Amino acid sequence: MKTSFMPLIFLCCVGYIKTYVSKPSAQPCPSGQFALKNQCVLCHPTCSECAGHELFECTSCGVDEEGLERFLHQGHCRPHCPRTTYPDRARYACLPCMVNCELCADARICAKCREGYRLFSGLCQVALCRVGQVEDPETGECVDCETGCKSCSPDDPELCNSCTDGYFLYRYQCRRHCPQRTYEDGVRGVCQSCPSQCTDCHSSTLCLACQPGHFLNGFDCVKECPDGTFGDGSGWRCQSCHSSCQTCHGSHMRDCDLCPSGNLPVYGQCPVLTCMQGQYFDGMDSECHYCDVTCKTCFGPKALDCSSCLTGSILDQEGACVEHCIPGSFANPLTQLCEECSPNCETCEGASDRCGSCKSGPYKLFLHQGRCWSNCPDGFFEAAEEGTCDSCERPCRTCDASRSQCLSCAEGHFLESGQCRVNCSLDRSYAASDGTCRRCAPHCDTCTDDKTCSKCSFLYLLLNGVCQASCPEGYFEDLDEGHCVPCHPSCATCSGPLADDCETCATPTPKLYEGTCSKECPVGTYYEMSARECQECHRTCALCSGPEPNQCSQCSKGLALDPNTMMCGVTGDSNCPPRTFLHTNRFTCQACHRQCQSCEGAGPADCLTCALPRHLYNGSCVSECPAGTYPASEEADGEALGFCSSCDHVCSTCTGASPKDCTSCSRGYLRLLHLCVSHCPTGFYAEGDSCEKCHSSCEQCSGPEPESCQACPPPLLELHGTRLCVERCPQRFYEMGQRCVQCHTSCQSCTDSTPQSCVTCDWGSILQKGVCYPRCEESRYLSQSEVCEPCDGSCRHCSSAGPRSCLTCHPGFALHATDSRCVRCCSPAPEPQHEQEEEEEEEEEEEEDCCVCDPGTGTCLFLTSLISSILGVCYLEVQHPVIQQKCA
Repeated sequence: MKTSFMPLIFLCCVGYIKTYVSKPSAQPCPSGQFALKNQCVLCHPTCSECAGHELFECTSCGVDEEGLERFLHQGHCRPHCPRTTYPDRARYACLPCMVNCELCADARICAKCREGYRLFSGLCQVALCRVGQVEDPETGECVDCETGCKSCSPDDPELCNSCTDGYFLYRYQCRRHCPQRTYEDGVRGVCQSCPSQCTDCHSSTLCLACQPGHFLNGFDCVKECPDGTFGDGSGWRCQSCHSSCQTCHGSHMRDCDLCPSGNLPVYGQCPVLTCMQGQYFDGMDSECHYCDVTCKTCFGPKALDCSSCLTGSILDQEGACVEHCIPGSFANPLTQLCEECSPNCETCEGASDRCGSCKSGPYKLFLHQGRCWSNCPDGFFEAAEEGTCDSCERPCRTCDASRSQCLSCAEGHFLESGQCRVNCSLDRSYAASDGTCRRCAPHCDTCTDDKTCSKCSFLYLLLNGVCQASCPEGYFEDLDEGHCVPCHPSCATCSGPLADDCETCATPTPKLYEGTCSKECPVGTYYEMSARECQECHRTCALCSGPEPNQCSQCSKGLALDPNTMMCGVTGDSNCPPRTFLHTNRFTCQACHRQCQSCEGAGPADCLTCALPRHLYNGSCVSECPAGTYPASEEADGEALGFCSSCDHVCSTCTGASPKDCTSCSRGYLRLLHLCVSHCPTGFYAEGDSCEKCHSSCEQCSGPEPESCQACPPPLLELHGTRLCVERCPQRFYEMGQRCVQCHTSCQSCTDSTPQSCVTCDWGSILQKGVCYPRCEESRYLSQSEVCEPCDGSCRHCSSAGPRSCLTCHPGFALHATDSRCVRCCSPAPEPQHEQEEEEEEEEEEEEDCCVCDPGTGTCLFLTSLISSILGVCYLEVQHPVIQQKCA
C-alpha cells in the first residue's frame, strides 16, 4: 500500500496547513513584520511597526513583548525619551518640550530649562540673575551667592569668583579684611600674598614685619642690616648705631665694631683724645671743652652732643639729655637711651615691639598683644572701630566681622554658612578636605566628595560615582535603585531589568534570540542574516537551517520529512482539523478538551491556545487571570486568542507588562503616581502603601500639610518648635543658620535666645541694655491708655488681653511656640475603675490640649485631641527679670 505525503506549506491545496511566514508580495505584511524577499520578516523586538529589521528602523512603537512601554525617537523605540522631549502615551512617541526646556512632563509643563535659561511662570526665559546671584544648574532659578560675593560658582554659591566693593577675594571667600601674610589689593579686589620674607605687609614692596632671620630696614626685610645700623633680635628690625660708630652690634657708644676712621674700637668704643669727664675733644682747635650742663659725658663736636646723662635724664636719638622720650621711642633702662619703637608703633613701652598704640596713616593698623598688624593673626578678627584684634569664638580658626562669623574652623570641624560644625547639616553637602562643607555635584543627593556620588536625585542614574540623565551603551537603567547597571558581557546593548536582556550582541557571541546572545542559535531556530538574529523555525520543524523557516532538517513528533522539499507534513489523506491534535502513537486526530482552542493532549491542562473570553494560563483556559498576571490577547488565523501574561516584578496586580501598568504594588514597594518604587523620593512621603507629594514648602515631610516638614529647601528656614518652613523669621524669632530660633519670651525681637539679647520689646516693656523690663506687675499688662490692666487668667505675664497674648505661664503650664497660649502639662491619669469613668476620661481628653515637657531639650509635644500633634517650647521655669529684681 502506497502512503501519500501532505506538505504543510501550500495555501491552494485542500487539507494543507497554512504558515505565517510566506505572503504574496502584493499583500501588506501584518503588524510587527516588514516585507523582505517577498516574505514577511519580523521587525526588531522593540518595534511595533518598522521599515527594516534594524534597531533604528522603527516607524511606530508601543508595548513590547516584555510589556515595556517604548516611545519613537529618531527611528528608535526607546524605554525613556531623551532630554528636550517627553513621552506621549497616546502616540507612543517622544515629542519636543517647549522651547529652551531641557526636562518636561508634557508640552505645557517644564521641570528644568536649558543652561542659560531659568523657569519663570512656567516658561523658560533668558537667565538674567542680579549681581550677587547665580543660576542653580538643577532648577534654573536665581539663588543668592555668599555674603560679599559679586559672582560665584553655580555648583556651590558659597564659592566666590569675585567680590563686591569693600570685600577681598581669598581662597573663594570674600572677606572684609585679608588674613595674615596677605595684603588688600584694592584695584583687583583680592588678597595678595606678602613677599616670602614678610610676616605682615601692606603691599608687595611695603613690609611691616619680617620672618625670623630677617630684619626690618625701613619697609624692606634684609638678612643683614646696613652700616650705621644693627640687627635687633628682640624686634627683628635694624636699629641705629651710636653716632660715633661706623658699624656696631648695639645702640650704645661702647657697642662699636668699626670706627668711622676705619680703626678698630677700644673696648667697643671709638677713642678720641682723652678729656676729663664732662668735657669733649674739639677737632677744630684740638682742645677739650666742657659739655652742656645737661650732659654727664659728651663726645662733640658740640657741647650738646651728650653720650650719657645725669640722673633723672635719658639720652635721646639726637644725643640730647631729656626727661621724657619723644613719641615713637621708649626709655631703655638698661642702656639709658631713648630707642625707637617698632616702625608701626605710635607709642611703645619697655621694648621696641611692645606697642601702646599704632600709627595712623593711609592704611589701617590693629593693635594686638603689643604689636601693630595690618591684618589680625589667625584666631582673631579686626574690630575696626576700636582698632584692635578681638578673639574668634571657638571652634572658629579664623573669623571676620564678628566673633561668630567663621571663615575657617579648628580641626575636626567644618565650615557651613559661616558656622563651624562637627558634621555638615545641609542636604546634598559633604565635608571637604579643606575643612568646609561643600555642595554635592548637580543632581546628587548624597556624596563623599565633589566627584563621588552615592545617591542621585529622582530620575537620575548613578554610574561610577556620577549622576547621569541616561545610561551609556553597555548599561541599562534601573530606575528603582537609581543606578546604571552593566549589561551581560555577551550584550553590546540591553534593556534590563535582567543583565541578559540584550538588544544587540557583542562580537564573540553575535547571535541574538529573545534577548540572549550566543555563539549558535538555539534548537528550533535558525540564523536570519538580514535580520541579524535567530528566527523561529516553522512549527512543523523540530530543527531547521533556513534560509526559510519551513526548511526543516528534522520534523516535530508525528510529522515526516519530505526529502525533496525539506518540508514536514502528516501521513494520510488530511491534516487534523481545528480543536483536535495528532495522537503521537496512533497518527490519528483526537479531540481537544472543550475549553481549548488548540492543544497537545486531551486533558484540560494540555491547551496550547484559548479562545476569548478565556485565557491560557499554565496549559489551562481560565476565565480570570490570577494575581501577578494580566489578560492579553492576539489574533492568529482570524481567531482572537487569549493568554495570561506576567506583570512586572514590582506589581502585585497590573493591566500590562510595564512597571507603569501596576494597579497595586508588590510587598516592599510603594505607589508613586503610575510607578511602584522601593522608597519615596525627596519631596514625597509614605502614606500607607503609596507615596504622596509633600507641601510645596517642604523638601522632606511626614504628611501633606505645611506643618509636616522634616527638612526645608533653601532659602526657606525651619521655624523652631514647629514643622513649618518660612521665607523669613517671624516676630519673636531670630535667624541662626537655616533655622528660626525662638527669642526669650520677654523679647519682641532679639539676636539670640537669652533675656539679655532683646532688640525690641512688647508694648508695656522698656528696653535697657538688651533686657526688656515690664512696667506693670505680674498678671498685668500696659494698655494703650497706659494703664496696667489684668491679663487673662491663664497667663502669668502677657502683652495684651486674651488667652493668646501670654508671655510666660503659671507653674504646671507651658507656652505654645507660635500661638502664645498657655497649655497644661500632661500628667499620667489614674486607671479608670469602671466603664463610665473611662468614657468620661475620653471626653475630657478630647476637649483639652496638653504638653509633655522634656527638661533636657526645653521642648514639649502638644497633644491636640490625642490625634494630631505639633511642637512647642517649654517655659515652665521662665522668670521675668523685673519680678526677681535682677537680670535673668
